[in-house]
Amino acid sequence: MLNENKVKMMTKMAIYEKNEGSEMIKTAKYYKSDYVALGILKSLIATTFAFIIIFILYAFCNAEGIVANINELDYVALGRKVAAYYIGLIVAFSIISGFVYSYKYDKSRKGLKKYFSRLNKLERFYNGQNKKK
Repeated sequence: MLNENKVKMMTKMAIYEKNEGSEMIKTAKYYKSDYVALGILKSLIATTFAFIIIFILYAFCNAEGIVANINELDYVALGRKVAAYYIGLIVAFSIISGFVYSYKYDKSRKGLKKYFSRLNKLERFYNGQNKKK
């Protein structure tokens, strides 16, 4: 005979695993510091590519002015300005992504605690049924 509580519990667990559980189970493989560092690294790589693309687009949009003033440009000052913008973006996105990935890790840990408590409850239920037989 089917136990209604067992079916409800297994359904909740299956829905959890299908929706947000798969992502949360992936985070369980990491320590918090490793997960946050990996997230920051991904963010830095994406920020670098985005900065390069924006820089190239800006250069293409202002190509006529750049070519007209190519001899009068102060390349050292321009390089410093570009480097300052890049460093500012990197610092800002590193801080933001550090907070975001830390929050995601903590949230996934809370969800995993619920998931594992349900697993333990289900295991106790099965162990209780095996003892009755």
